[in-house]
Amino acid sequence: MFRILSDKIAAKVDRAAMKAGASAAQEVGRRLTAELDAAIAGAQSTAGKMGSLVQRAVQAAVDEALRTAVLNATRVHEEHLAQLALIDRTAQTGQDIGAVRLRIEEEMRRSGLTRITAADPEAFNLVNPTEHTDSGTYEVLAPAYADSHTGRIIQRGEMRRMLSGPTAPVADGGSDR
Repeated sequence: MFRILSDKIAAKVDRAAMKAGASAAQEVGRRLTAELDAAIAGAQSTAGKMGSLVQRAVQAAVDEALRTAVLNATRVHEEHLAQLALIDRTAQTGQDIGAVRLRIEEEMRRSGLTRITAADPEAFNLVNPTEHTDSGTYEVLAPAYADSHTGRIIQRGEMRRMLSGPTAPVADGGSDR
């Protein structure tokens, strides 16, 4: 836009110089420079207004995303507390540990938590890594836990190398893999 205006100014100055001489060309040059300055100021004002509108729109989107994140975090926290309350109630009123285990497994299933009892280097920390380095057989000492929706490891388990023999799972049943 400014290039077009500059070209027009130059063309008008050249025409004016040819017709009326240098003094008239200078006057036309002054007027055209004033017009160019006014056009530049108008463009800067428009750009400033557009920048302000964009800034307000971005701020509104950030505010909404933050509000949604806070509400979701509150909801997730309340769900977690409700699950803990159910587990505690079962532990307090249950006659045996089997009822508590069933409640825990049900809550794990509802929340999408998977217990991993098969040795997997991606999900387990190796205890005593210098022990039995030639062995490819592992024993799970503590299970790992993963988000069943994303596959992301939530809590790493512990395993150790064995001299020989099959892997030994830590727990029976549940939402294992």
